[in-house]
Amino acid sequence: MSKLITTRSVKWTVGAFDEPVHSDALTSVEIIDEGEGAGEFVQISQSDEDGLTTRIKISPQEWPELLLAIDHAIKMCQEAKP
Repeated sequence: MSKLITTRSVKWTVGAFDEPVHSDALTSVEIIDEGEGAGEFVQISQSDEDGLTTRIKISPQEWPELLLAIDHAIKMCQEAKP
């Protein structure tokens, strides 16, 4: 019996439309599975101008509370003063 073959999106790049894909102004969102039964998680990464990459790993279980905290923090941000 043959297995069903499908296409699965596992990585997205977020940023300005005209930025090149190697730009440090972009953010990557990716589904990761490190195997060994750990399960999948989301990894968010950004690179700085020196090429150093920072990664944040988010499990599905912690996402609801993390989403609330981030949403609250964004709402609390002050507008830039001229």
